[in-house]
Amino acid sequence: MRGFIKKVLKMLNLSGREWIILLLALLLASSIWLIHKLSLEYNVYLSVDVVAESNIEGRAKTSSSGAEVMAKCRTTGWRILYAYMTRNNSVRVKFPSAMMHHDGEDRFYVASDRLHEYVEDIFGSNVSVDYFVADKVYFKFQEEVYKKVPVRPVSSLSFDTQYVPTTPLQVIPDSVTVYGDEMHLEALEYVTTATIKHASVTEDLNGMISLTPIKGMRFSVDEVHYKMDVVRYVEIECENVPVEVINTPPGKQYVADPLYVDVTLECEFPLKANPKKGLYLVADYDEYRQSISGNVIVKPSALPFGTINHEISPVFVKVREDNR
Repeated sequence: MRGFIKKVLKMLNLSGREWIILLLALLLASSIWLIHKLSLEYNVYLSVDVVAESNIEGRAKTSSSGAEVMAKCRTTGWRILYAYMTRNNSVRVKFPSAMMHHDGEDRFYVASDRLHEYVEDIFGSNVSVDYFVADKVYFKFQEEVYKKVPVRPVSSLSFDTQYVPTTPLQVIPDSVTVYGDEMHLEALEYVTTATIKHASVTEDLNGMISLTPIKGMRFSVDEVHYKMDVVRYVEIECENVPVEVINTPPGKQYVADPLYVDVTLECEFPLKANPKKGLYLVADYDEYRQSISGNVIVKPSALPFGTINHEISPVFVKVREDNR
């Protein structure tokens, strides 16, 4: 064999520079062949160790051990090579708690037909799965001490002229599950958001805000959604609005003094109807009977549609019998 190689080399009779060119050509050809082969698609069984993350109430966020997920896949040689090189690594996949089925003690499983939604998370990009080898993939989630507490929003809000909120600032979810040391959890009554800051607000508020971290504790969610309805309003001055006395005894006539008051309405803009139409106030005779001073607070019989706020002047009237 050595003699044959020597004869070939002697026949080629190449100089040192020519040998370098020949070797580079062979190397380039081999590289092109390898790239071509790795770019082709192949049917292959891939296996990955998966560590699950999920917000299962009363359980650790991360599974205590990984689970082998094996599937028949179709992918490129590049992905097969990468899978081989990283075969000892684990991947973390987040599953919603609704997908985790309890199988007793600390065991939970995910049905393999749901894993098709997580192919890229498990095997990476450019991988199509024909089927998973196992029907179920099992994980272990250890129990943890927890407590469910309300979320209190912290805010710094200011509104542009003639804009007001029509609902309180709401957070969704309005409570979270907190995990940590039992002694500290007993003293925990609520958690707060980071400060929600908006200035010169002229429209509804919607957004996400993070929860304020507490050292040594973990929350079931790290952020919450907040919202508040905001509208523009106009002031409507209603002068000489009549006051009627209600709940009077049979056969008796009572009147308010004064008979008319002024009302300022703050109504959502644009107006849906004439807020002055049919507006009147009432003074309750039963309240008059229980009043030492004889003064009664007047109230609208019904506020016009779209009314956000109102002011009455004067807010108190006297009730007297009408002897006419």
